[in-house]
Amino acid sequence: MIAVEQSTVLAVHKRRVMAVCVAAYTVSYLLRTNLSLALDDLTGVLSIGRGQAGLVSTLYFWTYASGQLLGGWLSVKWNPKRVVALGLAASGACNLAIGLCSGYLALAALWTLNGLALALLWPPILQITTNWFEPSEYLKVSILLSLPTTLGYLVAWSGLGAVLRLGGWRWVFFCPALIAFCFFRVWLRALKTSPAEAGLCYRPTPLASPAKKEEPGEPRPAGSLLRAMLTLPMLSFAFVILAQGSTKESINLWAPTLLRQLAGPGQEGLAGLFTAVIPLFSTAGLLTTGWLVRRLHGGQEAALLALTGAGAACGWLLVALQNSLAGLVICLGLLLGLVYGVTTILTTLLPLRFARTGQSAAFTGIFNFLAYVGAALGGLLSGWVSDVWGWQQVYLLWAALATVSALALLASEAWQYFSWRYLGH
Repeated sequence: MIAVEQSTVLAVHKRRVMAVCVAAYTVSYLLRTNLSLALDDLTGVLSIGRGQAGLVSTLYFWTYASGQLLGGWLSVKWNPKRVVALGLAASGACNLAIGLCSGYLALAALWTLNGLALALLWPPILQITTNWFEPSEYLKVSILLSLPTTLGYLVAWSGLGAVLRLGGWRWVFFCPALIAFCFFRVWLRALKTSPAEAGLCYRPTPLASPAKKEEPGEPRPAGSLLRAMLTLPMLSFAFVILAQGSTKESINLWAPTLLRQLAGPGQEGLAGLFTAVIPLFSTAGLLTTGWLVRRLHGGQEAALLALTGAGAACGWLLVALQNSLAGLVICLGLLLGLVYGVTTILTTLLPLRFARTGQSAAFTGIFNFLAYVGAALGGLLSGWVSDVWGWQQVYLLWAALATVSALALLASEAWQYFSWRYLGH
């Protein structure tokens, strides 16, 4: 009877931990996606070009990428709940200050600090969930924690889009700051870092770490990590993740501006409605990718070829339908969903094949780093291209990147196929 009661209490605590962690990550997306909604107004208020505005996003991603290391280190040295609280409070302060600023340098400096603050959330949240959940529950946990990466844009672009229309661009930063400060108290009071902190005699079963045993006929790890990365398949994967990261963050950053400009004056409500639809495509892209990989019985390369090929077709369709508001929304949404799928395979599923060689973590780190490098370059590059040649050339850039990505993967597959045939003979 006591065991049943303890199991019920544990289940309640797990649900609470999961709900609070998902809420925290969703709040973080309010604190980072609001810039894209305010960019159109900021370029006018601050008298800056879209290239300068894109540079702000680039600075954010550099500090966000490097801040992941700091967040992981602090999570080991300090209570991870306090690390998340520090990140929320610091990001809220940065957003509040941005709402009060009136200069470009202040905006750039504060948004750069915001990237460092928000980088303190993901590593400690992962640490907290591993304190509470069994390895058999990790798949469910990972799916739930990944929802804010797409649905966060839906909440931000729909809710904050209405705030923008009613209160102006400053409130797009004030509101997330107020939400962060309110949630700060909820986070500290509602969450327990571990079962021991909650007074429960429970400890998740650690992941098994069996000694590596070489199976007969299993290929041995050949060469160093650098040598493995310099093969044609890995170089093609590296280029694809750079290109997809660039396109993904470019669309996330500039989509609200694109739709508002195409809709024209007096159509802000319609543009806001269409903007809120785009993140739904991203979520659908993630779900479709999982279905496709299962349908292909784990065939990740085949899934990558299918997704990048569809992305190339969608990119050129975007070029053709760029003057249609509905066509622009559909093409941007489809392209973004496909890019999310490709990124998920390259940063999550593909590195797992190197688990037996002990290099999966290294490849994951490399591909995630390249994704952030692409994201950092994407906002700046697309903003600069639009300043010099217009948005039409940006659409051509996205279509070209998608096409070259598909061709790079196709060349890699052909090279592997003919290499295997040659070795077979």
